[in-house]
Amino acid sequence: MKKLLATASIVALMALPALAQDAAAPAVEKAPAEKTAALHAGDVSAKALLNESVKNAANETIGDINDVLIGGDGKVSAVIVGVGGFLGMGEKDVALPYDQLVFAKDVGDDLVVTTHATKESLETAPEYIKPEDRS
Repeated sequence: MKKLLATASIVALMALPALAQDAAAPAVEKAPAEKTAALHAGDVSAKALLNESVKNAANETIGDINDVLIGGDGKVSAVIVGVGGFLGMGEKDVALPYDQLVFAKDVGDDLVVTTHATKESLETAPEYIKPEDRS
């Protein structure tokens, strides 16, 4: 009789971790959905921005995005736009505040980045130099 009770107790104890895992499973499954809910329809990934052309109001390319700057508050503060030059030669980087960009999709569902800045205003803007490159 003692062996039967001992065996029943061991089987019951072995089943508890399985029950605990089943109870925790729904919470784990809901976590990604909670993160997804925090995203906004207009959110754009940094990877999608890199090398993307920046166009002006006349739909002319005025530069391309070379980098994305994240501020101390964890938000994107600016994008680094390469302007001027030819085939990458003579190009300079300038910081364009993120709130000056407008994002849209074209008919082919490709990202289109526009700004009210002009090519001339970006070419005359101070050059952005990465902090680790400053002497």
